Amino acid sequence: MDTIDTFWTCVGVELYIDSPQYFGLNDVKSASDFKLKFRKEQWNDKQVVLFIDEYDELFGAKDDVKSSFLAAIRSIKNTKRSYALWSSVVIGPLSILFLKSDKINVSPFNVKEPFRNPNFTLAQVESLYKAYGKDAKLTIAPEVIKDIYERTNGHAGLVCLCGKAISYSLVKKLDEGRSLDFKLWSKFLVSSLMFNSMIMYLTFKKMVDDLLRPDAKEALDFLRSVFIGFFDFIQINIINERRLADFLTVEGVLIRKSDTEFSYRMSSIFVDGLVRREVIPLLYKSCPTIPVPRIDEDYLKVLDVLIESIRCFDKTIICNAFKRSFKTALVKVGGRQNRMVPRESVYDTELNRILVNWIVNECNFEVTGQWHLIDHADNDEKDKHYYSDITIMTPCQTVVLELLASANKKELNEHFERVLNYAEMLSADDKWIVNFTCEDDATKNPHWPPNDRKFESVNVVHFYHDRKFENVRMSARYISDSGTFSYITDQVIQLQ
Repeated sequence: MDTIDTFWTCVGVELYIDSPQYFGLNDVKSASDFKLKFRKEQWNDKQVVLFIDEYDELFGAKDDVKSSFLAAIRSIKNTKRSYALWSSVVIGPLSILFLKSDKINVSPFNVKEPFRNPNFTLAQVESLYKAYGKDAKLTIAPEVIKDIYERTNGHAGLVCLCGKAISYSLVKKLDEGRSLDFKLWSKFLVSSLMFNSMIMYLTFKKMVDDLLRPDAKEALDFLRSVFIGFFDFIQINIINERRLADFLTVEGVLIRKSDTEFSYRMSSIFVDGLVRREVIPLLYKSCPTIPVPRIDEDYLKVLDVLIESIRCFDKTIICNAFKRSFKTALVKVGGRQNRMVPRESVYDTELNRILVNWIVNECNFEVTGQWHLIDHADNDEKDKHYYSDITIMTPCQTVVLELLASANKKELNEHFERVLNYAEMLSADDKWIVNFTCEDDATKNPHWPPNDRKFESVNVVHFYHDRKFENVRMSARYISDSGTFSYITDQVIQLQ
């Protein structure tokens, strides 16, 4: 749609294809042709309703193309008695309500109320995948279907993309019983295939392109500081921030709780992952300048990678998190209980950003951020959902980094157990608990897993920092090259 002539020729072709009984192949090649074709005398007093799907395609058109189309519709509207075109209905994402042209100040549409297509419920997703499984002669485990629902938040396009992913990438890996279990599904999610499918989907490609525009930078700063990596609703009270949140909602990044509340959250886990993978690393490019620490070509020195990454953390993001992206600490901070500290998503987003900018770009390894697993251990009542925050895959190594924020001993003990389940599901070589903490003396008296053979493959590192992210210290228990545990206690990390 580079030129007006090309645009109207395409419109004419589509009208001919959809309604050949009313339109000839060459009937519409200009705005004038379009208006003449809908004159009342051409339709024997019939009334016509024109439905235009994928209306958001016009966002990519030049302004004179948009102006030509909007002016034609407006001209028909202003002299409605002369035309058979009784109504025009456009279909697309929420952003189409804001399509405009620099040359057309008044919208041709006098009704701009959106008809929101609600997301699928869990029951609807289950029904869809059961029907799909029946047609494809395969069995999809219930926990896989539930995981699809959790990741997509019932978004119809994403639910469909997951089905396509199963058809194109996973069916060929099924055994003779043609049963898709959660382990195979989890391994698929660690790869980049799902996000590659998303970025080729027009709606999500446009989302990424819009977020990368210079005029969207303020909204991205806001998203990064408040929402990214977090899936509960957050109340926004500042007027300018509501404007930014509404922009992100229009783009499909956030969803709003209701039309009467200024409460927002990430629209889905998949959208969160797409933004963290395709947008944030491109806009916030800081990363270590030294070569990625490796034992050899395909094996990372994980602890060294973590240390170098933390040196590049954005201090402003960490400092602001104490008041913007926080949780209540269950440990003593500054001598007091129940202090506000950064939540896990803050550290997860920063570490993921740096690893993508550094490891992916230099080594071409895969880094996958924040995806959840269902733990079936001791699962008597209901499914338990957990998040394995970052997975790094090299040709010969799979690293699971389970991130915590100011965790207490009970939480650490739970994750010492849990990371073993994560690693088994992913066939991971390196298992790491990474605890970013503001707890008093956390690195002077670090908490380690029990002295039990069960935990002999679990590496643990505690990173303490103050409110200004100026004093950063580390304690670590990790498996050395000799296969035994090495310990580091209360080591100062020099920041950039």
